[in-house]
Amino acid sequence: MVVLDKTLINPAQNNFIDLFNLMLHRAVAEKLREDAKPVLQIARNNLNRWLKKNENSALLEWRQILETRTPEEIIKIISQDTDEGQRLRSSSPFAGVLSEAEREKIWSECAEIRPV
Repeated sequence: MVVLDKTLINPAQNNFIDLFNLMLHRAVAEKLREDAKPVLQIARNNLNRWLKKNENSALLEWRQILETRTPEEIIKIISQDTDEGQRLRSSSPFAGVLSEAEREKIWSECAEIRPV
Protein backbone atom coordinates (compact mmCIF):
# COMPACT_ATOMS: atom_id res chain seq x y z
CA MET A 1 0.00 0.00 0.00
CA VAL A 2 1.25 3.47 -0.88
CA VAL A 3 2.02 5.78 2.05
CA LEU A 4 1.25 9.40 1.27
CA ASP A 5 3.20 12.45 2.40
CA LYS A 6 0.56 14.96 3.47
CA THR A 7 3.05 17.61 4.56
CA LEU A 8 2.95 19.44 1.22
CA ILE A 9 -0.83 19.73 1.15
CA ASN A 10 -2.54 22.96 2.11
CA PRO A 11 -6.11 21.90 2.92
CA ALA A 12 -7.23 25.53 3.13
CA GLN A 13 -6.49 25.90 -0.59
CA ASN A 14 -8.25 22.73 -1.70
CA ASN A 15 -11.88 21.72 -1.72
CA PHE A 16 -12.47 18.07 -0.93
CA ILE A 17 -12.55 16.84 -4.54
CA ASP A 18 -9.39 18.74 -5.48
CA LEU A 19 -7.65 17.40 -2.38
CA PHE A 20 -8.80 13.85 -3.16
CA ASN A 21 -7.60 14.17 -6.75
CA LEU A 22 -4.23 15.53 -5.59
CA MET A 23 -3.74 12.71 -3.12
CA LEU A 24 -4.78 10.10 -5.70
CA HIS A 25 -2.15 11.42 -8.05
CA ARG A 26 0.49 11.50 -5.34
CA ALA A 27 -0.24 7.79 -4.86
CA VAL A 28 0.11 7.30 -8.62
CA ALA A 29 3.42 9.19 -8.38
CA GLU A 30 4.63 6.69 -5.77
CA LYS A 31 3.77 3.84 -8.11
CA LEU A 32 5.66 5.62 -10.90
CA ARG A 33 8.69 5.82 -8.62
CA GLU A 34 8.42 2.10 -7.80
CA ASP A 35 7.97 0.87 -11.39
CA ALA A 36 7.12 3.42 -14.07
CA LYS A 37 6.69 1.08 -17.04
CA PRO A 38 3.32 -0.56 -16.14
CA VAL A 39 1.89 2.72 -14.82
CA LEU A 40 2.79 4.57 -18.01
CA GLN A 41 1.40 1.71 -20.10
CA ILE A 42 -1.97 2.03 -18.36
CA ALA A 43 -1.95 5.77 -19.04
CA ARG A 44 -1.01 5.27 -22.71
CA ASN A 45 -3.70 2.61 -23.18
CA ASN A 46 -6.32 4.91 -21.63
CA LEU A 47 -5.24 7.82 -23.81
CA ASN A 48 -5.26 5.77 -27.00
CA ARG A 49 -8.77 4.52 -26.23
CA TRP A 50 -10.08 7.98 -25.28
CA LEU A 51 -8.47 9.72 -28.27
CA LYS A 52 -10.34 7.39 -30.64
CA LYS A 53 -13.57 8.90 -29.31
CA ASN A 54 -12.53 12.51 -28.77
CA GLU A 55 -9.33 14.32 -29.68
CA ASN A 56 -9.76 17.18 -27.23
CA SER A 57 -6.85 19.45 -26.38
CA ALA A 58 -6.42 18.12 -22.84
CA LEU A 59 -5.95 14.55 -24.06
CA LEU A 60 -3.58 15.69 -26.79
CA GLU A 61 -1.60 17.58 -24.16
CA TRP A 62 -1.34 14.42 -22.06
CA ARG A 63 -0.19 12.43 -25.09
CA GLN A 64 2.57 14.99 -25.62
CA ILE A 65 3.55 14.80 -21.94
CA LEU A 66 3.71 10.99 -21.96
CA GLU A 67 5.72 10.95 -25.19
CA THR A 68 8.27 13.60 -24.25
CA ARG A 69 8.67 13.70 -20.46
CA THR A 70 10.63 11.46 -18.13
CA PRO A 71 8.85 9.60 -15.32
CA GLU A 72 10.42 12.08 -12.87
CA GLU A 73 8.95 15.02 -14.78
CA ILE A 74 5.54 13.34 -14.93
CA ILE A 75 5.69 12.73 -11.17
CA LYS A 76 6.32 16.43 -10.63
CA ILE A 77 3.46 17.40 -12.96
CA ILE A 78 0.83 15.19 -11.33
CA SER A 79 1.81 15.82 -7.73
CA GLN A 80 2.08 19.62 -7.71
CA ASP A 81 -0.43 21.50 -5.58
CA THR A 82 -0.75 24.26 -8.19
CA ASP A 83 -3.41 25.50 -10.61
CA GLU A 84 -1.49 23.89 -13.48
CA GLY A 85 -1.24 20.59 -11.64
CA GLN A 86 -4.94 20.71 -10.83
CA ARG A 87 -5.80 21.46 -14.47
CA LEU A 88 -3.77 18.51 -15.73
CA ARG A 89 -5.10 16.14 -13.07
CA SER A 90 -8.65 16.94 -14.20
CA SER A 91 -7.97 15.11 -17.48
CA SER A 92 -5.47 12.58 -16.16
CA PRO A 93 -4.96 9.32 -18.07
CA PHE A 94 -3.98 7.40 -14.92
CA ALA A 95 -7.40 5.83 -14.29
CA GLY A 96 -6.98 2.21 -13.27
CA VAL A 97 -3.53 2.56 -11.71
CA LEU A 98 -4.83 2.46 -8.13
CA SER A 99 -6.92 -0.33 -6.68
CA GLU A 100 -10.34 0.28 -5.17
CA ALA A 101 -8.87 -0.32 -1.70
CA GLU A 102 -6.17 2.28 -2.33
CA ARG A 103 -8.73 4.82 -3.54
CA GLU A 104 -10.97 4.17 -0.50
CA LYS A 105 -8.03 4.62 1.88
CA ILE A 106 -7.16 7.93 0.24
CA TRP A 107 -10.81 9.02 0.45
CA SER A 108 -10.75 8.34 4.21
CA GLU A 109 -7.48 10.22 4.63
CA CYS A 110 -8.90 13.20 2.75
CA ALA A 111 -12.01 13.17 4.94
CA GLU A 112 -9.74 13.46 7.99
CA ILE A 113 -7.95 16.47 6.49
CA ARG A 114 -10.98 18.18 5.01
CA PRO A 115 -14.38 16.69 5.91
CA VAL A 116 -16.78 16.14 3.02
